[in-house]
Amino acid sequence: MPTHRLANLRNNPLASCIKGEATLKGIRSLLAPYSVALLAIGSLLLQPLLEPTIFLLFFAAVAVSSWYGGMGAGLLATALSTLAISYFFLEPVFSILVASLDNILGLGLFVLVTTLISLLNSELRTAKQYLQVSETRFRRLVDSNIIGVIVAKMDGAIAEANDAFLQMVGYSQEDLLAGRVRWRDMIPPEYIEANDRAIAELTTKGVCQPFENEYIRKDHSHLPILLGSALLENNPDNIISFVLDLSERKQVELALCKREERYRTFLEQSSEGICCIELEIPISPDCPEDEQIQHFYQYVYLAECNNVMAQMYGFSRAEEIISARLEDFLISSDPDNIAYLRNFIRSNYRVIDAESHKIDQQGNSKYFWNNLVGILENGLLVRVWVTQRDITKRKQAEQEREQTARADAEVARCIKDEFLATLSHELRTPLNAIMGWTHLLRRRKFDQATTGRALETIERNTKSLAQLIEDILDVSRIIRGTLHLNIHRVKLVPLVEAAIDTVRPAAQAKEISIKCRFNPEVGVIVGDANRLQQVVWNLLSNAVKFTPKGGRVDVQLQPTQSHVQIRVSDTGGGIAAEFLSHVFERFCQADSSKTRSHGGLGLGLAIVRHLVELHGGTVCAQSPGIGQGATFIVNLPMKAVDVEANIAEELSSVVDIQEANNYLPKLDDLRVLIVDDEAEARHLLTTILRQYGTQVIAAASASEALLALQEFKPHVLVSDIGMPQEDGYTLIRKVRALPTDQGGRIPAVALTAYARAEDRTQALLAGFQLHVPKPVNPGELAAVIANLTGRT
Repeated sequence: MPTHRLANLRNNPLASCIKGEATLKGIRSLLAPYSVALLAIGSLLLQPLLEPTIFLLFFAAVAVSSWYGGMGAGLLATALSTLAISYFFLEPVFSILVASLDNILGLGLFVLVTTLISLLNSELRTAKQYLQVSETRFRRLVDSNIIGVIVAKMDGAIAEANDAFLQMVGYSQEDLLAGRVRWRDMIPPEYIEANDRAIAELTTKGVCQPFENEYIRKDHSHLPILLGSALLENNPDNIISFVLDLSERKQVELALCKREERYRTFLEQSSEGICCIELEIPISPDCPEDEQIQHFYQYVYLAECNNVMAQMYGFSRAEEIISARLEDFLISSDPDNIAYLRNFIRSNYRVIDAESHKIDQQGNSKYFWNNLVGILENGLLVRVWVTQRDITKRKQAEQEREQTARADAEVARCIKDEFLATLSHELRTPLNAIMGWTHLLRRRKFDQATTGRALETIERNTKSLAQLIEDILDVSRIIRGTLHLNIHRVKLVPLVEAAIDTVRPAAQAKEISIKCRFNPEVGVIVGDANRLQQVVWNLLSNAVKFTPKGGRVDVQLQPTQSHVQIRVSDTGGGIAAEFLSHVFERFCQADSSKTRSHGGLGLGLAIVRHLVELHGGTVCAQSPGIGQGATFIVNLPMKAVDVEANIAEELSSVVDIQEANNYLPKLDDLRVLIVDDEAEARHLLTTILRQYGTQVIAAASASEALLALQEFKPHVLVSDIGMPQEDGYTLIRKVRALPTDQGGRIPAVALTAYARAEDRTQALLAGFQLHVPKPVNPGELAAVIANLTGRT
């Protein structure tokens, strides 16, 4: 019976694991010599001694005891059998003493044989138990369905399979029993070669190292697996295999591959340089800054980067810069780089938009914006991720702009110095004539002709100073964008003729002839009459100034398509070709030296250009060269607008200033209060207004003016703005706060040297009705007062 059970175990495929087969093989090799010795001795000795059948019965008892009870039970059965034989069956009967030598030898041989039988049965029993345990463990592994297990044949048939395997491939136990599950049929064509190599290894070595394989499921989808196999020792045609489902791992690998691919795509397509720098020896954040910086330069290297980063340093591919040391691209001798690293350490290894200065492969200085993030592991800095933008061109552009700005500032400083020097000259020249003649007139008495010429000189230079100041204010308005136009319909012919009349005395003094050619088809345009006259006057003044004695100035006015063209040509000194492009720039003069032949600040043509452009026109200068004269061409658009035709003043070109000066308004019996902190100004205004028959009282401060307002009861208030303690704005606010019967609604004029547009606005908002800039023409002042009081 034991032999039969052992055979059954060996024939059971599921129990034939590698370890159990090896143990059984060891037992058989151990029992083989004993079996041979037993057979040899039995053949020589047992034949005469063991003929009585009684011994055979006890042999069976010992064998059964040792098989079921083990070695101990076999030895006990041997001892009891020996006592029973000697007591009941050997002479003398019923005595344990054995008298015959043959009986003693027989008993001894019985003990020896039964001991060997017990030992043999005990070993076989132990082997059986071990095989049962091994089979139980193996069956537990198979039935747990942790992994797939199959027993298959070389031809592809699968004899046994657990549920785990069948679930993997989508088949059922019925499919298995029906023979529809064959491992060779489940192999995709691309894996046949790998399986053939595995079969060859099985045939040669008996085992096959696990390898990645694929099976085709019942639904024709593919299953990635890990397959390991071994041949059953007693049946080389049978294979036992374990199968691991790799689907989840493959999905994870696929996701990682896609993530890696996205990461690589991002690296390669990024416009920024991206790199990872590693520390060969990690460092603690608690180390001193200087020690960390020294550690960085000693142990930091470039572990990974994209091509953009490599190209920033003059390389073509990332592989060429990998393993570069920190010193190779972040020079330690630059204090800014040391400060950059200190900032990185102090910010807990996180820096955004930090500027760094580095050196590329060719030794060129490079500037970058960097974002850095340090990675800590176990409290130590191990690597740093860096994104980097090349700002070298921008930095160079900034440096160039800075250099240009310095150069421009230097040029502006020089221009300012030249302008101030020229302004000083232009102011002192008329002031010299004014002061000289004034001094002579006060100390000597001249004849009427000399006195008249002196007064004309003083008046002319005074107007020159006023025009100089007005030009400066116009340029200030142009720069601040506050110069505005008073748009009306304008007749150009009278306007140009008025400008010619203004410069004619100066032309006649130099014997310069002015020739006019006006096209009768030139009609009305839309613009600011005063500003357009200023344009023409500036061009004519320049032409007369730069034309030598006996020369000629030509003025043409003609329509050209949708424009009206004004041309002013002269036979003067001309303009150099290199200066033509600068002729309309502010403070720019062809000759600004102390030896120049003509005065001026270089503002007139700049004002001309701006005024023409405000009208939507263009102006240009032409000249064949030095000594060949110059031509200035103004093109103004003819705009069609709706303007009320019954407003006669809008069609007038200019105000006849001379006529205004000759007009003497009637200001008799008017009481005027003058307020100015300057005594000379008060005296001048008092003298002017008394010539028109007014009663004038002058106050030197706002407080005096308020008292005079109550006592004098003036009809008009004329006040300066800039005064100590309380200015004109404060005065008018206090006046407007008074009741009407105390002068709260008195007409008021701001007469001030503050002549900017914002000064005018501020004066009107404060409570003045009119803003008149100094210096003021006596007739204009009288006309202003007459308008305010209805005496026009």
